[in-house]
Amino acid sequence: MGHTKKLLGTFNVGASRLVEIFALMARHERESPHGESLCTVAAEITGLSGAGITLTSAGNENTKWCASNNIAQELMDLELMLGEGPGDEASRSGVANEEHNLVSPESVRWMFYAPEAVAVGARAVFGFPVRIGAVRFGALSLFRDEPGQLSDAQSSDAYLMASVIGRAILAMQAGAPGGTLAGELEGQSTFDFAVHQAAGMLAVQGSLSVRDALVALRAHAFATKAAPSVLAERVVNREVCIDSETGTWRDEMVTDES
Repeated sequence: MGHTKKLLGTFNVGASRLVEIFALMARHERESPHGESLCTVAAEITGLSGAGITLTSAGNENTKWCASNNIAQELMDLELMLGEGPGDEASRSGVANEEHNLVSPESVRWMFYAPEAVAVGARAVFGFPVRIGAVRFGALSLFRDEPGQLSDAQSSDAYLMASVIGRAILAMQAGAPGGTLAGELEGQSTFDFAVHQAAGMLAVQGSLSVRDALVALRAHAFATKAAPSVLAERVVNREVCIDSETGTWRDEMVTDES
């Protein structure tokens, strides 16, 4: 319960920024209705030079989803070709990373990527994992055309944007029509962190797709006459789970008489 409250508290703190993100999404979705606008929104909300999003497949292979401009596109192509860079590192490790001066880096972490990134116009790069619970979706890569670290506000916005991207991917997997992502996400009560985190955990437990995990969560909530958000909190708190061998629910509060 404490973890869920912490997540909801994070939502309350960033509520005004979420409103701005949703407003930007709604504006850009008119031109890019299938989620590609998220890259443009990520660059705008963080005040950086560009952004790209990669998705991670079941075989842990990264694929390109969108880029906000040509340089962001070239940077993503470099990462996919060379197998190194901020997005690649973030998606594999699940931890944010940065190189705030590619021209004079503090350490040689991306031997091949760094000089090529400088050649296409980047001077600082940043990677943020896109994940919900134990499920990794990919990474948000950001770049700046001059050296410099992210401010606390920019870092907070990037984390928030990565969270929005994760939930947007869930919404699309669950069948949200193109061009409706902003409204779909904005209409979710308290951004429903617990429900989507629970779906990610159930997907791992039951070897399900995230979409099937969401369906299973809603079906079990209906069968047990529980609110989906309440059941989700119990999943997050590890009071309820899906048995990995049988695929059935293990629920302490559901008895044979119920």
